[in-house]
Amino acid sequence: MENIIIDVSKKIDGKYVKQGEVPIVVPVLSDIASLVVAAKITGTEDGLPVYDADEANWIQSAMLAYVKANARNKLKPGTAEVKEGLKIPTNWAELCAEGERGGNGAALQLAREVKEAFATWANTLGKSAATVKVMVSYFSNKTALELATEDHKGKLKAYVEQFAVSLDPETLERYERPIQSIMEVCDTVTADF
Repeated sequence: MENIIIDVSKKIDGKYVKQGEVPIVVPVLSDIASLVVAAKITGTEDGLPVYDADEANWIQSAMLAYVKANARNKLKPGTAEVKEGLKIPTNWAELCAEGERGGNGAALQLAREVKEAFATWANTLGKSAATVKVMVSYFSNKTALELATEDHKGKLKAYVEQFAVSLDPETLERYERPIQSIMEVCDTVTADF
């Protein structure tokens, strides 16, 4: 598990003001791998397996929550109708894709390029490795960003704006759509469950 620090902020006069920091512990794939291999199915609930270990059930629940949020965000508000040009994922590639309209290889390549450029830029800010990791994680994973606190969304939006300003005009034009997509997610209200 990795220890990272997250900032806690409060919106004051339209700006996010840091109130403090909180250490959190985040599982990583190497932690999860052994748990998944050792997990034994003991039954089913709502069509999904139930395992003999709390950790395996937690991992299954986290994946379910992520997939549900991903699907809900592709629906027209208040309906069970999928937004035009979007598709609810049915495989790993679709779950991991950024959801660029059209879904062609060029769009996915551009999404990877923008993510790499943002990560490179973020590493020049002098922030801690943990902070950069969180920034890049949110930038790279819209579903995680959708579930982020409004404070984190506000902070990422400010960083994305700085990133956009740092780009030359031609690159900014190429990156406009992926950047705008991230900005739109930053402006959404985090759901309260």
